Amino acid sequence: MWTGEYEHISPVEIRTVIGSLHPQFASNTQQDAQELLLYLFNRLHEDLEKTTVRKQPRGSLKRQEAGKSSGHSRETSIITHLFEGQLCYVTLCLHCDNQTRTNEVFTILSLPIPPGAYRCSLLDCLELFFQQSTLTRNNQILCSSCGIKRDTAVLTSISKAPEILILHLKRFEVEGLKKRKLRTDVSFSLENLDLSPYLSSSPSCQSRYYLYAVVNHSGDLDNGHYTAYCKNAVTQRWHRFDDEIVSDIPSYLIQSPNAYILFYTCQDFRLPCLRLSAS
Repeated sequence: MWTGEYEHISPVEIRTVIGSLHPQFASNTQQDAQELLLYLFNRLHEDLEKTTVRKQPRGSLKRQEAGKSSGHSRETSIITHLFEGQLCYVTLCLHCDNQTRTNEVFTILSLPIPPGAYRCSLLDCLELFFQQSTLTRNNQILCSSCGIKRDTAVLTSISKAPEILILHLKRFEVEGLKKRKLRTDVSFSLENLDLSPYLSSSPSCQSRYYLYAVVNHSGDLDNGHYTAYCKNAVTQRWHRFDDEIVSDIPSYLIQSPNAYILFYTCQDFRLPCLRLSAS
């Protein structure tokens, strides 16, 4: 596709392979695009991972800081390099004011949609995700200082922003036998999505993002259809992918109530440098 030889490529073979590895995706019944994406990330990471060992520098103190280790093995791959970010959770005991800090890696952020809203913005969803929460009653957390469970305030932020940011809008709700899809029209930015308010450290050049793809879902939970909008890195034009049909689409039509997964990059995509092997 990068050379212009093909307008589109049908992923029939990769779908067959995925179905053979995970029977859930082998049938023609509707599956969740987010679950498929996570499965692909995990399998690709396992096949491409490289183990790197970080050693403690000579002459450094033997005492370790809280939450850090002096030497450890970490599996990395092109998947972790491009898509992995890190969330920081700061918890505060509301009885003794003891604070703890923990980190958690992510590849996809699943954002709640404001309940009862007919329209909202992506920033509204981000604010709801990152707002401070208070855990009480059955949700209390064990305080290491008090030695018992206490009411706890939790503040979430991003300690490491990924190169490619994937935002999943939580449109599907399942409560017992009840299923429903939230059809809230979520407006989102095509350029200059600013994550700096949600970073735990000072903003860097990697706090602003540009939209380059959208996964859309139309229909209901059990009878729906997926399409995708993708931006061509060379022509900077948007295209609509509907099964084997590929067509141009103007940028003002990218916004839609069917938007389900948003893909942002911290830098504009460029034409890959293709190196031909010597004959």
